[in-house]
Amino acid sequence: MNTSAVHTTVEETTMTAAVIDDPASRFPPYDFGRPAQLGRESTRHLGAAFESFARLWSSQLTDKIRVRAHLALESVDLVSYEEYSDTLPSTTAMVAGALPDREEPCVVQFGLDSALLWVVQMMGGRSTALPEARTFTPIELALVRNLMDGTFEHLHASLDALLPGAPRFSAVHYNPQYMQVISATAAVIVARYTMRLGDSETTATVMLPASAVVDRLAATGSDAIAGHSAEQTLEQVKSTPLEITLRLAPLTIGTGEILDLAPGDLLRLPHPETRPYELVAGQTQIGLATPGSRGSRLTCKITTTPEETH
Repeated sequence: MNTSAVHTTVEETTMTAAVIDDPASRFPPYDFGRPAQLGRESTRHLGAAFESFARLWSSQLTDKIRVRAHLALESVDLVSYEEYSDTLPSTTAMVAGALPDREEPCVVQFGLDSALLWVVQMMGGRSTALPEARTFTPIELALVRNLMDGTFEHLHASLDALLPGAPRFSAVHYNPQYMQVISATAAVIVARYTMRLGDSETTATVMLPASAVVDRLAATGSDAIAGHSAEQTLEQVKSTPLEITLRLAPLTIGTGEILDLAPGDLLRLPHPETRPYELVAGQTQIGLATPGSRGSRLTCKITTTPEETH
């Protein structure tokens, strides 16, 4: 093959190695608009902790309001706060608990009608029907706060090492859309419960900021992520796609000559006819190769690798 004169200057020919798998075929695309999902073992670990909390909270309510209470865990999910708040009523009771050294609080949420029933029972009433929902009066808020102090203690006891510390009552919010203490896109862990109070059935949720829990969950769970071994790192490197280039020796010419180029002009390349081309990945030479073909496809035959040149 005569390479001393060609009609066009082509310094590099890009070739994608066919031996490398397409990662898109093996790994699903990651949606950066949604948090990653919890692993199976992490979900089991959280589920067991939230089940324990359900038992403790049920016992507390039964003892304090003198109505048999039962909570059943329905699900544990990792979602954004916006997704969570969209599932809640426009007016509800969201009791925020401040966590040590954290700006984002945990939240115990329940219906205002449920909380007003608790107040009626704690004040000596005997109604078991859910009253009409409304915001709390100062006295009602004081009773609910006293009750929630014990609830947060049970939450801390149930989740133990998964929380950075014991939550402390911070505030009651009535509209999830206007709760400004957490970003709409922040990832949160949500446990959903069915709550039965006597003959009445309602719902409740517990929300934890994922940033305060996930690292502790990974450190304490049996599916904790171990440090990468050399073999794992090598496997990742081997599966990383790279574009390789077959490159001739470059030709340097003046800008004026480039501006004067026209179809049909010849450029003499400084690459000797008998010299193999450079095989390059990025800007790193990985070998020498000679061009060829197989059927209708272009190929290159590797003649030298870096190990052979040292």
